[in-house]
Amino acid sequence: MKRGIILLHRYLGLTCALGVLLLGLSGSLLVFKKELSTASGERPAAVSGPFVGYQALYLAAAERHPGGSVNLRFGEQPGDPVLARIRGAGEERLLWLNPVTAAVESDRAYDEGFFSWLLELHETLLLDDAGETLVGVIGIALLLMAISGLVYWWPKDWSRVWRVRTDKGARILVGDLHRVTGAALSVVLLISALTGVLLVFSKPVNGWINALYGVKPAKSAKVAPGETRLPLDLLVANGNAALPGGRLVDIRVDAKADKPVLLRKRLPGEIQPNGRSMVEVDPYRGTVLKARPVEQAEPGIRLTTWVFAFHIGSVGGVLHRVLMLVAGMVLALLGVSGAYQWAARELKQRRAAPKRLAPRGV
Repeated sequence: MKRGIILLHRYLGLTCALGVLLLGLSGSLLVFKKELSTASGERPAAVSGPFVGYQALYLAAAERHPGGSVNLRFGEQPGDPVLARIRGAGEERLLWLNPVTAAVESDRAYDEGFFSWLLELHETLLLDDAGETLVGVIGIALLLMAISGLVYWWPKDWSRVWRVRTDKGARILVGDLHRVTGAALSVVLLISALTGVLLVFSKPVNGWINALYGVKPAKSAKVAPGETRLPLDLLVANGNAALPGGRLVDIRVDAKADKPVLLRKRLPGEIQPNGRSMVEVDPYRGTVLKARPVEQAEPGIRLTTWVFAFHIGSVGGVLHRVLMLVAGMVLALLGVSGAYQWAARELKQRRAAPKRLAPRGV
């Protein structure tokens, strides 16, 4: 039984070593994406001053790239730069806007920039849709590796469980470090793997969960187009009145005339850092069409809010994020050390083979 478990662990690790290395390193850096991207200059620094208004920010983005749907994503603090994502107007663009002047601080394609590339690497291994499925498969393999490694490691003698031998050569040292670090962070690795798999396959998983509860996903309302759209500041005020409290995270203004303006909020008590409470507002009349706090959302969405928060390390504040950073680096090291152990074992066996086959007396 134990022999089968270690073989499963070994060959899954060898098969997925490169993928595990890439996912571990990219995930570690993405945990502190905001801080690192600000330090590198890819994300503008926060500013101080009176807020310019939602309509001014929308017009700055829409006039820069007309004809597309515009998403405005707001930071946690009032002076944080506003990220505008424009889709459907040719090339998909990301703009950083100054929240005080509405000036465009940067304008780039969606896939430009180191951290955009890093996110794409983590989510798809730079292989588009097929890569996303591959990441999910690697996540399943990592889940099996974490479980099998923990089962194989589980000791009979706990007094020697954390022993690292430094006097037995490099192969033994690497093996002990692999065993000890993997066991020490097994719970964190299990959570990372499980939440990652659930995020990759969120669409079918959410469908199964909703079907289990007999719930169908809510559809967005449609509006009768009017002559002109009302200012976003008025629409946001109406939406906030219908669903008061919390923080406005995102505004989506669809390019299609019959689509409502969608406000995304994080209400007090929501675990998802970006919130999942939604308000739909008629952009021509200002009427609130739908106001849904996250606790009224379908079960699949409520599950995803927890899954996402645990995967990015936002549940326990800075300590949780640091733990996820360490876990990602350890995951990368486990991939490297596992491959090293296999290579060292193979080399040792090949060197020993001629001695076993040599005739006696030679």
